[in-house]
Parts: sequence; structure tokens; C-alpha cells
Amino acid sequence: MDNQQFLDTAFKNLPGGLILVDLRGRVRAINETAEVLLGLIGKVTPGDHCRNVLDAHPKMVRVLQDTCNKLSGASRQELVTQRPDGEKMVVGYSTVVMKNASNEPIGVAMSFQDITRLIPLMDSEQFLNIALKNMPGGLIFVDVQGRVRGVNEMARKILGIKDEIDTGTECHKALASHPHVYKVLLATCENLTAVNRQEITTRRDDGEKVALGYGTLILKNSQGKPIGVGMTFQDITRYIPLPLKAEFIRIVDRFFTPFALALVVSSLYLGFAEPRAKWISVGLVVFLGIFNEISAYVAKKHIEWAAPVGNTRLITNFIANVVLVYLLGTFWGPMWLLFVLTPVATALYASWTRTFITASISSAALLGIYYSRGLEGTVGWGQASLHAAFIVFISLFVNSIARLVMQMKNTGAATKPAKSPLTATSSAAASPSLQEHKLAA
Repeated sequence: MDNQQFLDTAFKNLPGGLILVDLRGRVRAINETAEVLLGLIGKVTPGDHCRNVLDAHPKMVRVLQDTCNKLSGASRQELVTQRPDGEKMVVGYSTVVMKNASNEPIGVAMSFQDITRLIPLMDSEQFLNIALKNMPGGLIFVDVQGRVRGVNEMARKILGIKDEIDTGTECHKALASHPHVYKVLLATCENLTAVNRQEITTRRDDGEKVALGYGTLILKNSQGKPIGVGMTFQDITRYIPLPLKAEFIRIVDRFFTPFALALVVSSLYLGFAEPRAKWISVGLVVFLGIFNEISAYVAKKHIEWAAPVGNTRLITNFIANVVLVYLLGTFWGPMWLLFVLTPVATALYASWTRTFITASISSAALLGIYYSRGLEGTVGWGQASLHAAFIVFISLFVNSIARLVMQMKNTGAATKPAKSPLTATSSAAASPSLQEHKLAA
């Protein structure tokens, strides 16, 4: 066997595929293993361009042509092509620039093997599906018409959606139980402006509130034309404290309620009110307790009713407590302190103007009750006026402190409120500070 026969036999029996092309991309030789791996039918004629020989494997053609143009080989590379039966195949390859005795480039050699069994194979769509499924946060894609194009598993879990969402469903229908979510998506589709580090509150089907930290992105095609919107989000309920306004109201409830109750009870047992007045007062206290609990429950279950419920509580508590003060204030001097609670509670969440108006109404109610009870004398009215002025000044002072805290919180980029402002309003209305009381004579 001469050298040429030996080389031909060795070339034929190589365990991997081998393709030799000249610098013009014309095939000069291809071994049998390459033909089998690539499913080439018929004899390859030397001189045929690689585009024609490997027309079913465009990625390999591109590698060969790029190597011919750049005259730079590569090692341990991978590409995906198709077997003769149409099944995808991962090819591990290397390229070498061949040179003659004068060290001049004359062609390119490409050696390759089928490494599908060694490399987990997945196409781009499979990979993206797996990636979306395993993302730690929720992800929703919609087209510019607001139709759902994709929802990952975590998004459904966070939002409490049990059923699969069909592709093409309008987002306001697919996310009907989460209006804040689909409104963000539709607004982004309309204005095509992405946002970051925002928060909304929604509810799962079981009624549990969920605070979502979210961002939006605009999806564009290769021409830069917007084709859709993406929304990423996470459940940040555990990491966000109550908003300051709601926390202020909780503090009011925690400290003012026992104080208000102590004043009423002490006036009933230690004062000298008539039995009829005492029984009316007891009935009003019981009524207010039941009314506030029921209204708080309704506002919690139906967040859209929070504002009207809160206003109703405010008016009801105010009227009831004015009656309490009128009946008991004359017989128990400290009752006037209850007039402070309404404007102070309001000062924690309301504007300066609303705080001033509330404090003025409370002061006027205090002086009106004194007048109706026949308060006389310079000393008596002097004390009453000072108490009325104290209500206004302490309320405005608390309001200034509350606004300062809110300003520092916002400036310092602390966590934003996770609760709805309507919820804060509802809680505020529940405060015992709505009670109005009388100055000691």
C-alpha cells in the first residue's frame, strides 16, 4: 500500500467527520463518517461549493466560510444542526487553516463529532420555557394589544391563579381578579414607558393581601418596533412594613382606645351622673364597639368601600361621643381630654388644613357643650379657652411631626407603603380619637 492509499484509508476510517475546503469554499474532500453523520446522499464531487454540498446544514457552511474569510481556526466549538431523520444534533467541531510548504493558506479543515449524548440538548424555545418556569419571580408577557402571550409558573403561584392562562386571552379577562396588575400592563401598552421599583397591592382568591414589587419592560423586534410588554414582579409582603400612615393609626388604636375607655368607665363609676345618663352612655359605648368592629371587617374585605366606610365611621363616632361628653362631662372633669384624640389621630394621616379644621371643630364642640351646661365666670371660660387652644396646637404639632417623618422616609428611599391609602383611611376612621369630650368646670 503506497502512501496515498494509506492516507485515503486513514481518512475514510476517522472516527469523526472531516471536511476539507479550499479558500473559495469548494469542497476538496469529505470522509465517509461526515457523510453518514450529515446524511449526505450521493457522491460528493470535488470542487462543488460547500453551500451546495451542505445545503441542509447552513450553520456548518457559515463556519467554513467565516474561517476561509478570517483565516483563523477555532477549537472545541459547538453548533446545532439536524440529523437525516430531522432530529436535532449537537456537533462539537474544530477548524484549522491549512498551509502549504511556503506557509501560505490554501484551505480549511473542519473536524467534528456528534456529541448530542454528551451535551443536554434543548432548542431556544425549550430553554426559554425552562428558564421562565424556574424564575424566582413572576413574569407576564402581553402583546401591544394587551393579549397574554406568556405567564410563568411563579406568576400564577404569587397571584393564586390555579388554571392555565390560554395564550391570546385579553389580560383584563385573564387577570380579572387582579385589576391593579392588568391596569399596569394596559397602561404600559398604551404609553410604552417602562418603570422600575414600583409597588402595588392585590388579593389572592382566598382574600389574602399581597404586596407586589414590580417593574415593566418594552419588548421590541429587530427593527426596534415595540411588539409587547413584560411585567416582572415578586411577593414583597413580608419585607415591607406597614405604611407609616397605617402604622400611626395602629399606634392611636393601641394607646388611645384604652385611655378613652378608662375615661368613660371612670366617669360612670366615679362621677355623679344620673342613672339614665349612665345607661345611655353604656349603650352608646357598646354600640360604638360593635359598629367599629363590623365596619373595620367590611373595609378589610371590600377595599373599594374603605373610603365611604371610613367617613361613615368618622361621623358616627363623632356624634355618639359628643352625646357621651354632654351626658358625662359635667360630672367628671378629665373627660375634656377625649376632645384631643380626634384631631390628633387625624393629624397623623391628614393634611395641615384638614387637621386644623378638625381641631377647630373639636374645640368648638368643647366650648359649645360648656355653654349648654351653663359654664360661667372668667376663670371657668379662661380654662375652657386654654383647653380649646391646646387641642388646636397639639394637633398641628403632631401633624408637623408626622409630615416630617414621612418626608424623611421618602427622601431616604426607605420601603414604600405596601398598603392602600384607602386602608389607612379606614383604619383612621376606626380610631377612638373621634370621641369629643368636655372641659372640667
